[in-house]
Amino acid sequence: MPVYQIAVCDDNASFAQSMAAQCEKIMERLNMPASIRLFYSFEDVLRDYAKGGQIDLLFLDIILGQKNGIDLAQRLKDRGFSSPVVLMTIDRGYLLDGYTVQPLYFLVKPIDPEQLEKAIKLSLRRQAEMKTIILKCDRRYVQVPVESIQYIEVLNHDLTVHTRTQDYSVRMTFSQILEELPSSRFVRCHNSYAVNLARVLRFSRAEGVTLDCRVTLPLGRKYFDEFRRSFVEFIDIC
Repeated sequence: MPVYQIAVCDDNASFAQSMAAQCEKIMERLNMPASIRLFYSFEDVLRDYAKGGQIDLLFLDIILGQKNGIDLAQRLKDRGFSSPVVLMTIDRGYLLDGYTVQPLYFLVKPIDPEQLEKAIKLSLRRQAEMKTIILKCDRRYVQVPVESIQYIEVLNHDLTVHTRTQDYSVRMTFSQILEELPSSRFVRCHNSYAVNLARVLRFSRAEGVTLDCRVTLPLGRKYFDEFRRSFVEFIDIC
């Protein structure tokens, strides 16, 4: 799956490095591949974005030397930046001003590890809800919201993506489509099926996996332990 790109912008180098280390541990615990980059000034972030740098989640200090992180967040938004921004501050007096740029979350220094993890999980959930996938169906390409996918089925090498509104016969392999989807959300339950964990109502060894569309799929013995672990982690992220 794609590597999640996290950026930390703070003019205090030791703090930024500590944040990066904490983020890395959280992402490892969530079994999510991540790349964490550090920026130490207002200008560094703008230059990186102008060059096409990818940022999926930005941790941004409000006080950046003589500059203001809220102003930076607004400049980024004005230039089309749409990824979540988490504002950080030692002074709670800035929190009200921060709402003008619609941050995903606020963190007050010193950073509470539980609050940091909560912010990351919220960002991951939002990304999964907003992400789309391009499916190759016969002679056309279709853009499908990931959140709308209920389950994926492969039968005699024919792959079908079942969504809330319709089914798509897709010219991809099982492994190829799973590579394109968030591994925190899409998990195999059988040789022939993978499900969107957000659509799972209940599951058991005996009864299989029941989805909110009232479809019940088999839960293979060799997949049970990994499926249960993934489901528990998914619920924790939500």
